[in-house]
Amino acid sequence: MTAVLRVRDVLIFVGLMWGIFFLNWALSGYLNTFGLIPRRIDGLPGIVLSPFLHVDYVHLISNTVPLLVIGSFVAFEGKWRFWIVAIAIAIIGGGLVWLAGRGHSHIGASGVVYGLFAYVLGRAWWQRNFVSILLAIVVLALYSGIISTLFIFQSGISFEGHLFGFLSGGLVAYVSWKREKPRGKA
Repeated sequence: MTAVLRVRDVLIFVGLMWGIFFLNWALSGYLNTFGLIPRRIDGLPGIVLSPFLHVDYVHLISNTVPLLVIGSFVAFEGKWRFWIVAIAIAIIGGGLVWLAGRGHSHIGASGVVYGLFAYVLGRAWWQRNFVSILLAIVVLALYSGIISTLFIFQSGISFEGHLFGFLSGGLVAYVSWKREKPRGKA
């Protein structure tokens, strides 16, 4: 039962994405003006808001499915884990996009997806226990294509969001491992 309650957090996140998508549709895309715009003060709210904004339903679905799968794996680690990891990835990755991204609006949850992907792999690398390694193998089997798309320089795709999301997920995995490991052990 506890695992189901933890997955609820992932469902709430995804539900917010879908709810905001339909509201944005009803507003003829107006909410997309709140996307992350690098190096502009009015683009700062996009660091937190952009993961909930999507161009169309294909964009939304392409983020929904991996978020549900990978996010659930993260949520199984403990109470609040999904929220802490997802928010940290969004803020760190989004902050890096704000500092170094191309000067157009960046929207979508793919940075969080790439971050969760890297987080699961990073946890397996540093924890090296059966469960974390098994989850990393499953994530790699399902979503290894993420690695090949890290550096796709294509109009309309925020490679910066992908790259900085991935890097921030690895960083969050490392920091959480350092905080949790027993003192005196490498």
